[in-house]
Amino acid sequence: MRYLREEHDFGIGHAEAHDALRGIDALGLHDAAGVRCALRAVCCSAPEQIGAFERAFEAFFLDGRPGTTQHAYEPRHSRPREPADPAAERPAERRARGTPPDDPPSDEFASPRARREPFALDVRDEAAAWQALRARYSADPGQTAALALDAQAVRAMFGAADRTIAAVRLGRSRRRRPLPRGPFFDVRRTLRRSLQTGGDPVALQRLGYPRRNPRFVLLIDGSRSMLDHGAPMLAFAAALCRRTRRAHAFVFSTELRDVTREFRRSPVPAHIEGLGQAWGGGTRIGQNLLAFVRAHGSRLLADDTVAIVFSDGLDVGDPQTLRVAMAQIARRAALVIWLNPHAGAAGFEPAARGMRVALPYVSVLAHADEPAGFERLAARLRGERSR
Repeated sequence: MRYLREEHDFGIGHAEAHDALRGIDALGLHDAAGVRCALRAVCCSAPEQIGAFERAFEAFFLDGRPGTTQHAYEPRHSRPREPADPAAERPAERRARGTPPDDPPSDEFASPRARREPFALDVRDEAAAWQALRARYSADPGQTAALALDAQAVRAMFGAADRTIAAVRLGRSRRRRPLPRGPFFDVRRTLRRSLQTGGDPVALQRLGYPRRNPRFVLLIDGSRSMLDHGAPMLAFAAALCRRTRRAHAFVFSTELRDVTREFRRSPVPAHIEGLGQAWGGGTRIGQNLLAFVRAHGSRLLADDTVAIVFSDGLDVGDPQTLRVAMAQIARRAALVIWLNPHAGAAGFEPAARGMRVALPYVSVLAHADEPAGFERLAARLRGERSR
């Protein structure tokens, strides 16, 4: 897109770039002809631009030795930045000076299939990076591995889970409950227990007002853009579900799935299969949060619920859907925490569309990717509970 703007005066911008990515996503990257058609449909707004586009496409993608990359026009989002090469020139500048490219391939021996080969090789080399870029602009499901859990990482999170529970533990219950060292004597239970010892009250039973544990709801974004950041949050969620029966975990991408029972399974499962489009699919945050509210909100959202959302906020759905879902969660829960894997970076700003929509309803926006980080989060939650 930048090449067409600067070299051929096409009036295109970011909107056209997004539309082109969606078109390529629908057609696939295996065929250069399909990519050419998708880009031409988006970039050309007049018949006289088609010829210029065809020449630009040939110069940009297919002009060079098979198997070499063009460093002057690297995609900024899908590849790491490389230092600028002073010797690198744009193809148009090189042709204007009349300088042929280094070691040009002979047209006599280069077939059309060979001339398309650099594009195919480049796609194979950057397949993993393209999946991450595709997740940012696609709400469609994708193929990925099963959800993986590390038993050692789960055990390492037990301390952070205990501190989190203690940090937001509510006040004492209004009703007396059996306690091993309660301050009150339980006559009825003591007499009933004495029937086992011939009427002698050997084991005295006590009552007290126990502290109430809060309910936790963990909503974990499992879309393709989050797969590289989800391992610590999955371990923390599994540890929290194993430490308290009042914790419930959900994963979502294209669909929503309750994984609480799988997280509580003993021993810790190495892989969780059968999640379908709830893991590794497209990015539909608002749609899935609203589905959670409608299906589980009446059961899990209350004034003693701490809702934790783990996502980067890259939602491709309707912003109004996310706004409605977050408003209902914030209204019905006691505390809403949003953990963004990028929030720990220097100079981070919640600029993603989903983050901007959700931020007014979030009590705490934080980042945690290790046990110490989750313990610091627990200390911060203690202050939020007091406030």
